[in-house]
Amino acid sequence: MTKKVKAPIGYHFMVRKSDNDFYLMGTAGRYVKHTAGEYTSALSVDVEVKGSHSASTTTQRTATATSSSGRTTRTRTVTPVRRSSTTSSSSGGSSGGGGY
Repeated sequence: MTKKVKAPIGYHFMVRKSDNDFYLMGTAGRYVKHTAGEYTSALSVDVEVKGSHSASTTTQRTATATSSSGRTTRTRTVTPVRRSSTTSSSSGGSSGGGGY
């Protein structure tokens, strides 16, 4: 099975044409497709996935801790949370004023 994988925000893949080997390169400003020697840039790559992985069907787990005497001391419930892949980034800076 082949899956398309997007580069993280702020990066792009450099892909070698001869064997499709790749690495990540930082994107400065707006992304523009470019070449570097025998490499060509791309925002995503196709990756062969070997084997399989199935997501857990468990949506809630309960863990109970006990003391050495066997008495229950605390119960904690953990609920997995799916997070959006959307990431916002901001850049900012501060500058100190130099008085003249």
